Amino acid sequence: MKKTVVPNYKLRYTRLLPLFCCIGMLLGGGSASHAQMGRVWAWGYNGEGQLGNGTVVDSATLTAVSKLTNVVQVAVGNSHSLALKLDGTVWAWGDNFYGQIGNGTTVNRYTPQQVAGLTNVVQVAGASSSSLALKADGTVWAWGYNGQGQLGDGTLLDRKRPVQVKRLTGVAQISAGGNHSLALKLDGTVWAWGYNGSGQLGDGTLTGSVTPVQVAGFDALTLTHVAQIAAGSSHSLALLRDGTVWGWGDNGSGQLGDGTGNRKRSPIQVSKLNGVVQISTRGRHSLAAKSDGTAWGWGDNEYGQLGDGTHSRKLSPVQVVNLTGVAFVVARDISSFALLQDGTAWAWGYNVEGQLLDGTRKNKYSPVPISALQGQTLFVGSYGNGLSVQATLQDTQVSPANVTAPYGKSFVAAATLANALGGLPLNEALAFSVDGSSVGTANTTLGGVASLTAPASLSYTAGTHTLSVAYAGSRLYDASNGAATLTITPADTAIKTSVFVGRPGDTRGFYATLKRKTDNASLANQPLTFKVDGDTIGTATTDGTGKATLAYKLEETYSVGSHALTIEYAGDSNHNASTGSGTLKVVQAPSGIYASSVSGKAGATVTLKGKLTRKTDSALLTGRTARFQIDGVEVGSATTDGINLTTLAYTIPANFATGAHVITLLFDGDAFYLSSSDSSKNLTVK
Repeated sequence: MKKTVVPNYKLRYTRLLPLFCCIGMLLGGGSASHAQMGRVWAWGYNGEGQLGNGTVVDSATLTAVSKLTNVVQVAVGNSHSLALKLDGTVWAWGDNFYGQIGNGTTVNRYTPQQVAGLTNVVQVAGASSSSLALKADGTVWAWGYNGQGQLGDGTLLDRKRPVQVKRLTGVAQISAGGNHSLALKLDGTVWAWGYNGSGQLGDGTLTGSVTPVQVAGFDALTLTHVAQIAAGSSHSLALLRDGTVWGWGDNGSGQLGDGTGNRKRSPIQVSKLNGVVQISTRGRHSLAAKSDGTAWGWGDNEYGQLGDGTHSRKLSPVQVVNLTGVAFVVARDISSFALLQDGTAWAWGYNVEGQLLDGTRKNKYSPVPISALQGQTLFVGSYGNGLSVQATLQDTQVSPANVTAPYGKSFVAAATLANALGGLPLNEALAFSVDGSSVGTANTTLGGVASLTAPASLSYTAGTHTLSVAYAGSRLYDASNGAATLTITPADTAIKTSVFVGRPGDTRGFYATLKRKTDNASLANQPLTFKVDGDTIGTATTDGTGKATLAYKLEETYSVGSHALTIEYAGDSNHNASTGSGTLKVVQAPSGIYASSVSGKAGATVTLKGKLTRKTDSALLTGRTARFQIDGVEVGSATTDGINLTTLAYTIPANFATGAHVITLLFDGDAFYLSSSDSSKNLTVK
């Protein structure tokens, strides 16, 4: 009986492979007609019919896979191949000993056969002798060899037709390793199942699992969400949204890139590597493409598959030499590929059977161009894994979400990019604009969602605006646009005032500050109405600091004590009305009373005079009662009339001695004014 094992690389490549036991695939592109788009081409070893051209003859040049068009993704296992078509169906060919073609038989097929019962598929992945498919509903399906539980259905039974991976939903991405499988969920967590002898499941153990287990550490509480996963022969990688790469599992060749050769049962960060936008791993080496267009590799390098010009293994990342403008990288067992942004393809590593398609059979320790793949979108793969880029431009749909935000505040705009299959592309740039003016760009992450925090702009006045999101397209996806409504609501405002103390006669400067709550900005040239106990006392306009000051003279309208001070803002088209509250505390004002000197003979009648004023402004106080004393003896009282203080005629007693007698004028105070007295004047008796 056929048995799947983790390969010994040296033996495998000398015993089995006259042309390299892998399949390299590309989809027709360039100037081909639409009918030609999505055709699959292959080269390499064909002993099991994995080239899909109806033969078992190896090919060192490109050969067309028979009767297969409108393909958007391919993946390969050890000796079988998979293709995902634009209509969501999956097709397979090649080795079928374990049922990995998924047509219900174990008979090898040399041309593509439709996988039974699978529709609405958005991604495929090939393991050594098994296959995976991700459906648009977020479920994962598997078929083929299951001796290590890599089908995730809870058994160790091989399956000739797809079965659903148990207890796994909401999946965004899948990857298949030698005998283990990975899934990235929309919530950013990573799940794994199958063989775990090197810790490649990342759950902290070396125990395999026939159903998915969560990879330790990848959740919202510890690490940022994962953007991409990649499964190697016996190790696993994850690219995080922050551009760092983490790995776990076998590390004997340094394929985890942490600077050691020690296996890890849970994720460890790849050292000295950031700004990564795409990863690939295969066999015992790993690759990464960075946002600056450079490519990096680490791990096994016996055949130059790291592309650094040497053939010594690297325990931490080294840069692939002489390669810039990299769009994505692909790791094969012992060779590597890169597609540049200009559409050229490059390769390096093992080439004894000519699998680098450069016309030679010499290993390459640094990248060489592949003219046969010029202008095409490259697909390559080998034992246990496949990596692809869709070549048929898929229709896409940009779906922005409506946004509501207050005037003057930054807001978060979000849009989802989906392709024709319902897939959600990662790391695609979306351009956001409001009413035709650019706001910025953001890349899609998990779920195909791009989120942009738009800076606060006062040009977005209250009302409705058009939020447009544009996708320029890529080598994989067609351009598309979407629009939503940005609703700007009037901003809330806040008024701050204070406690003011005043006396009758004081001219008091009441002030208040008006600010916009959304950004704490001071609002200038806005009218504020000042009220005391509900009665308007005046209006004032805010200055550049948002401060309005009202000069108001206090009279006897407000009694001594506390009064409610209210400042009101009526709002405008961009701002909501608001009210501020303060306090006016009225205290008694000092008074001043002044007597007049008078003279007369004993027994004569004279008029005692005086006046009462408010000291704060010297105003005469009317209607108040003042008392007169002569030499300390009270002689009568009088009421102020606003001009002077009069009293009844005072008759000087006949027995008063001649000379000066002290006149004392007293005001006892009232609810508004403090008491006062004056003893500086005299009654002179002649």
